[in-house]
Amino acid sequence: MIGNDIVDLKYIACNWKRPRFLDKVFTQNEQQLIFSSEKQHRTVWLLWSMKEAAYKCHVQQYGRRFFNPKRLVCELISEEKGIVRIDNNNYFTMTAITEDYVYTVANLNGPKAVNSSIFKAEIKSHSTQSSQLKQSLIASVSENRSIELNAIKIKKTEQGVPQLFINSEQLVMSFSLTHCGRFSGFVY
Repeated sequence: MIGNDIVDLKYIACNWKRPRFLDKVFTQNEQQLIFSSEKQHRTVWLLWSMKEAAYKCHVQQYGRRFFNPKRLVCELISEEKGIVRIDNNNYFTMTAITEDYVYTVANLNGPKAVNSSIFKAEIKSHSTQSSQLKQSLIASVSENRSIELNAIKIKKTEQGVPQLFINSEQLVMSFSLTHCGRFSGFVY
């Protein structure tokens, strides 16, 4: 299982300082990390992206969605490495932070080599950006696995989890897609 999340730090519209936002999303320990940070804005979105990436892994694993951000508990090992606990599951995270974005990849079995790509997409339309992201993933899988490009399709489960199909047969491969503002990314 693998998940990812990207946050465009200049685009993100959420005012995290509004009343009760932090209380709804972050545990007391996580809030303490935010308030003690010299870069509070970046720390909020680091923890958010860790939670989102781990959540995608968890939904792939169990096939059930839920909304309870505080059920996902973040622990920072360093600025780049962390663990997100959801019940009795530990999801390991690796994060890249730039001036423009925070990008996290999470997986169930600890750090491992992955195929990951981040790209800038100056496209305003959410659906166009999503379509471009899917086509980029398909092109990468096609090249990496020597599969004919037109044979690969993405379909979602009833729970909204995307899956890859080759000529109508499901390809057993965990992957994740994300986009926010000017940036998109995939991992598999």
